[in-house]
Amino acid sequence: MRSALDPRLIALAGAAGCVDATAFLRLDQIFPANQTGNTVLLGIAVGRGDWTAALRSGVSLIAFCAGVLVLGYIVRRRPRGGWGREAALALGAEAVLLLALVAVWHTAPVAVAIALAAVAMGMQSLAAHRVGVAGVSTTFVTGTITRLSERLAGGTIRASQDTTPALVWVFYLGGAIAGGALIRVDAGQAGMAVAAVAVGLVAVASVVRPVAPGP
Repeated sequence: MRSALDPRLIALAGAAGCVDATAFLRLDQIFPANQTGNTVLLGIAVGRGDWTAALRSGVSLIAFCAGVLVLGYIVRRRPRGGWGREAALALGAEAVLLLALVAVWHTAPVAVAIALAAVAMGMQSLAAHRVGVAGVSTTFVTGTITRLSERLAGGTIRASQDTTPALVWVFYLGGAIAGGALIRVDAGQAGMAVAAVAVGLVAVASVVRPVAPGP
Protein backbone atom coordinates (compact mmCIF):
# COMPACT_ATOMS: atom_id res chain seq x y z
CA MET A 1 0.00 0.00 0.00
CA ARG A 2 1.20 3.51 -0.85
CA SER A 3 2.54 5.50 2.09
CA ALA A 4 0.39 8.29 3.52
CA LEU A 5 3.34 10.59 2.87
CA ASP A 6 4.53 11.18 -0.69
CA PRO A 7 7.48 13.59 -0.37
CA ARG A 8 7.93 13.80 -4.15
CA LEU A 9 4.46 15.24 -4.72
CA ILE A 10 5.03 17.59 -1.80
CA ALA A 11 8.31 18.83 -3.28
CA LEU A 12 6.66 19.41 -6.66
CA ALA A 13 3.91 21.45 -5.01
CA GLY A 14 6.55 23.66 -3.41
CA ALA A 15 8.21 24.14 -6.80
CA ALA A 16 4.89 25.13 -8.40
CA GLY A 17 4.15 27.64 -5.65
CA CYS A 18 7.58 29.19 -6.15
CA VAL A 19 7.10 29.41 -9.93
CA ASP A 20 3.65 30.96 -9.58
CA ALA A 21 4.81 33.58 -7.08
CA THR A 22 7.90 34.48 -9.08
CA ALA A 23 5.97 34.76 -12.34
CA PHE A 24 3.17 36.79 -10.77
CA LEU A 25 5.66 39.29 -9.37
CA ARG A 26 8.06 39.46 -12.31
CA LEU A 27 6.16 38.28 -15.41
CA ASP A 28 3.31 40.76 -15.32
CA GLN A 29 0.96 38.99 -12.90
CA ILE A 30 0.61 35.61 -14.58
CA PHE A 31 0.19 32.17 -12.98
CA PRO A 32 2.03 29.52 -15.04
CA ALA A 33 0.85 26.67 -12.77
CA ASN A 34 -2.54 27.75 -11.40
CA GLN A 35 -4.61 28.02 -14.56
CA THR A 36 -7.81 28.58 -12.58
CA GLY A 37 -6.42 31.88 -11.33
CA ASN A 38 -5.01 32.57 -14.77
CA THR A 39 -8.44 32.08 -16.33
CA VAL A 40 -9.85 34.67 -13.92
CA LEU A 41 -7.06 37.08 -14.88
CA LEU A 42 -7.90 36.49 -18.55
CA GLY A 43 -11.57 37.24 -17.90
CA ILE A 44 -10.72 40.42 -16.00
CA ALA A 45 -8.41 41.58 -18.79
CA VAL A 46 -11.03 40.96 -21.47
CA GLY A 47 -13.71 42.66 -19.38
CA ARG A 48 -11.52 45.72 -18.95
CA GLY A 49 -10.42 45.74 -22.57
CA ASP A 50 -6.78 45.25 -21.55
CA TRP A 51 -5.72 43.18 -24.54
CA THR A 52 -2.04 43.14 -23.62
CA ALA A 53 -2.85 41.48 -20.28
CA ALA A 54 -5.31 39.17 -22.03
CA LEU A 55 -2.58 38.11 -24.45
CA ARG A 56 -0.23 37.25 -21.58
CA SER A 57 -2.89 35.15 -19.86
CA GLY A 58 -3.77 33.49 -23.15
CA VAL A 59 -0.14 32.58 -23.78
CA SER A 60 0.06 30.95 -20.35
CA LEU A 61 -3.11 28.94 -20.87
CA ILE A 62 -2.11 27.74 -24.34
CA ALA A 63 1.45 26.90 -23.27
CA PHE A 64 0.23 24.96 -20.23
CA CYS A 65 -2.09 22.90 -22.44
CA ALA A 66 0.78 22.39 -24.90
CA GLY A 67 2.92 20.96 -22.10
CA VAL A 68 0.16 18.53 -21.16
CA LEU A 69 -0.47 17.54 -24.80
CA VAL A 70 3.18 16.97 -25.67
CA LEU A 71 3.87 14.89 -22.58
CA GLY A 72 0.55 13.08 -22.94
CA TYR A 73 1.47 12.05 -26.47
CA ILE A 74 4.91 10.83 -25.41
CA VAL A 75 3.64 8.69 -22.54
CA ARG A 76 0.27 7.67 -23.97
CA ARG A 77 1.18 3.96 -24.19
CA ARG A 78 3.02 3.74 -20.88
CA PRO A 79 1.38 2.40 -17.71
CA ARG A 80 0.15 4.87 -15.11
CA GLY A 81 1.14 4.96 -11.47
CA GLY A 82 4.21 5.09 -9.31
CA TRP A 83 7.46 6.98 -9.66
CA GLY A 84 9.73 5.59 -12.34
CA ARG A 85 11.24 6.39 -15.71
CA GLU A 86 8.08 8.01 -17.03
CA ALA A 87 8.02 10.51 -14.16
CA ALA A 88 11.77 11.06 -14.49
CA LEU A 89 11.37 11.83 -18.21
CA ALA A 90 8.61 14.36 -17.63
CA LEU A 91 10.22 16.06 -14.66
CA GLY A 92 13.66 16.10 -16.28
CA ALA A 93 12.16 17.93 -19.26
CA GLU A 94 10.43 20.34 -16.88
CA ALA A 95 13.66 21.07 -15.01
CA VAL A 96 15.47 21.75 -18.32
CA LEU A 97 12.75 24.21 -19.35
CA LEU A 98 12.97 26.05 -16.03
CA LEU A 99 16.76 26.23 -16.28
CA ALA A 100 16.43 27.53 -19.84
CA LEU A 101 14.13 30.22 -18.48
CA VAL A 102 16.75 31.16 -15.90
CA ALA A 103 19.36 31.41 -18.67
CA VAL A 104 17.27 33.77 -20.84
CA TRP A 105 15.55 35.62 -18.00
CA HIS A 106 16.95 39.06 -18.90
CA THR A 107 16.85 38.70 -22.67
CA ALA A 108 13.69 36.78 -23.59
CA PRO A 109 10.44 38.64 -24.30
CA VAL A 110 7.90 38.34 -21.50
CA ALA A 111 5.63 36.17 -23.63
CA VAL A 112 8.46 33.68 -24.23
CA ALA A 113 9.31 33.55 -20.51
CA ILE A 114 5.65 32.96 -19.66
CA ALA A 115 5.42 30.20 -22.27
CA LEU A 116 8.50 28.38 -20.96
CA ALA A 117 7.21 28.46 -17.38
CA ALA A 118 3.70 27.37 -18.36
CA VAL A 119 4.85 24.48 -20.58
CA ALA A 120 6.97 23.26 -17.67
CA MET A 121 4.03 23.46 -15.28
CA GLY A 122 1.76 21.64 -17.74
CA MET A 123 4.24 18.78 -17.87
CA GLN A 124 4.43 18.67 -14.08
CA SER A 125 0.67 18.71 -13.71
CA LEU A 126 0.22 15.68 -15.97
CA ALA A 127 3.19 13.83 -14.47
CA ALA A 128 1.80 14.27 -10.95
CA HIS A 129 -1.67 13.23 -12.12
CA ARG A 130 -0.33 10.03 -13.65
CA VAL A 131 1.42 9.07 -10.42
CA GLY A 132 -2.03 8.06 -9.24
CA VAL A 133 -2.62 9.69 -5.84
CA ALA A 134 -6.33 10.47 -5.85
CA GLY A 135 -7.42 14.03 -5.14
CA VAL A 136 -3.91 15.52 -5.26
CA SER A 137 -2.57 18.04 -7.74
CA THR A 138 0.73 19.84 -7.40
CA THR A 139 -0.18 22.88 -9.52
CA PHE A 140 -3.47 24.00 -7.97
CA VAL A 141 -4.88 23.42 -4.52
CA THR A 142 -8.55 24.45 -4.57
CA GLY A 143 -9.72 20.86 -4.90
CA THR A 144 -7.32 19.75 -2.18
CA ILE A 145 -8.61 22.41 0.23
CA THR A 146 -12.21 21.42 -0.59
CA ARG A 147 -11.51 17.74 0.04
CA LEU A 148 -9.74 18.36 3.33
CA SER A 149 -12.42 20.77 4.56
CA GLU A 150 -15.21 18.36 3.67
CA ARG A 151 -13.49 15.49 5.46
CA LEU A 152 -12.80 17.69 8.47
CA ALA A 153 -16.47 18.69 8.63
CA GLY A 154 -17.49 15.04 8.49
CA GLY A 155 -14.93 13.94 11.05
CA THR A 156 -13.30 11.60 8.55
CA ILE A 157 -9.77 13.05 8.41
CA ARG A 158 -7.27 10.16 8.39
CA ALA A 159 -3.49 10.31 8.38
CA SER A 160 -3.41 7.34 6.01
CA GLN A 161 -5.31 9.31 3.37
CA ASP A 162 -4.85 13.00 4.07
CA THR A 163 -1.22 13.61 5.05
CA THR A 164 0.01 14.14 1.50
CA PRO A 165 -2.91 16.41 0.41
CA ALA A 166 -2.49 18.58 3.50
CA LEU A 167 1.26 18.92 3.02
CA VAL A 168 0.81 19.62 -0.71
CA TRP A 169 -1.19 22.70 0.27
CA VAL A 170 1.32 23.71 2.94
CA PHE A 171 4.29 23.36 0.58
CA TYR A 172 2.52 25.15 -2.29
CA LEU A 173 2.06 28.04 0.15
CA GLY A 174 5.64 27.66 1.35
CA GLY A 175 6.91 27.73 -2.23
CA ALA A 176 4.98 30.94 -2.86
CA ILE A 177 6.49 32.47 0.29
CA ALA A 178 9.96 31.43 -0.89
CA GLY A 179 9.33 32.90 -4.33
CA GLY A 180 8.22 36.18 -2.84
CA ALA A 181 11.22 36.31 -0.53
CA LEU A 182 13.70 35.45 -3.30
CA ILE A 183 12.49 38.42 -5.34
CA ARG A 184 14.48 40.48 -2.85
CA VAL A 185 17.64 38.71 -4.05
CA ASP A 186 17.28 39.25 -7.80
CA ALA A 187 14.78 39.81 -10.59
CA GLY A 188 13.36 36.32 -10.41
CA GLN A 189 16.02 33.88 -11.59
CA ALA A 190 16.59 32.60 -8.06
CA GLY A 191 12.97 31.51 -7.64
CA MET A 192 12.94 29.69 -10.97
CA ALA A 193 16.32 28.12 -10.23
CA VAL A 194 15.16 26.82 -6.85
CA ALA A 195 12.07 25.31 -8.50
CA ALA A 196 14.22 23.71 -11.21
CA VAL A 197 16.51 22.14 -8.62
CA ALA A 198 13.55 20.75 -6.64
CA VAL A 199 12.00 19.25 -9.77
CA GLY A 200 15.35 17.87 -10.90
CA LEU A 201 15.90 16.14 -7.57
CA VAL A 202 12.49 14.47 -7.83
CA ALA A 203 13.37 13.34 -11.37
CA VAL A 204 16.64 11.83 -10.16
CA ALA A 205 14.88 10.15 -7.23
CA SER A 206 12.39 8.61 -9.67
CA VAL A 207 15.27 6.82 -11.40
CA VAL A 208 17.43 5.99 -8.38
CA ARG A 209 14.56 4.94 -6.12
CA PRO A 210 11.49 4.16 -8.24
CA VAL A 211 8.19 3.54 -6.49
CA ALA A 212 5.80 0.96 -7.90
CA PRO A 213 2.13 1.83 -8.41
CA GLY A 214 0.05 1.47 -5.26
CA PRO A 215 -3.65 1.05 -4.59
